[in-house]
Amino acid sequence: MPDRPARHTLVWLSAQADWRADVAAQDPRLAQWFAQGWPAVVARRAADDPDPRLRLGVPLPPAEGKQRLGLRVPMADVHKVQEPVSMQTLLEQPLAGAAAAWSLPLQALHAIAPARVFGAFAWQLLTGLDYVHPRSDIDLLWRIDDRDSADHLVARLQAWEGTFARRVDGELCLPDGGAVNWREYASDARQVLVKRVDGAMLAHRDDLFHRMEVSA
Repeated sequence: MPDRPARHTLVWLSAQADWRADVAAQDPRLAQWFAQGWPAVVARRAADDPDPRLRLGVPLPPAEGKQRLGLRVPMADVHKVQEPVSMQTLLEQPLAGAAAAWSLPLQALHAIAPARVFGAFAWQLLTGLDYVHPRSDIDLLWRIDDRDSADHLVARLQAWEGTFARRVDGELCLPDGGAVNWREYASDARQVLVKRVDGAMLAHRDDLFHRMEVSA
């Protein structure tokens, strides 16, 4: 098990886990959540955060105000970690309610590139609660190894949005463990925000794949 799982990693806690909510009043709701056997998700922490515990989040559905509950837990109390839900897994499940109207758009997205799913679609699949509504976006993660692949992907995502009149959000996951919002990358901004589990910082877009391209 990794010392510090990547952002968006799903985490199941052991039955006796010594977790602590960031806001004490949220303890009862988190206790109910974990009693259902549902996971939390690894969240970003500040680079200067002295707390060695894992930082996690639990996003509640719209019926509960879409609150995001934060908590900390020792890594030793993690029972299981798992990558975010794959698009293939999502497509293999029957989509109900507002998500059902996404069937064809999701198949078209899957044809563009393999992806991992987070956000509303993932949490509805994981919990059975209603997260997806008619105005929902879908949140995806794509592993990208080089600049040409990134440029090709964002062009196809822009075309997909134009075809289906829906919105896809998400991140390009870089070989060094960082991640960049795909829209920010597509904007041709000279600098983009690179997120990592231990913080975030601006980087020049030309440097995102520079080391990998030079070594190749």
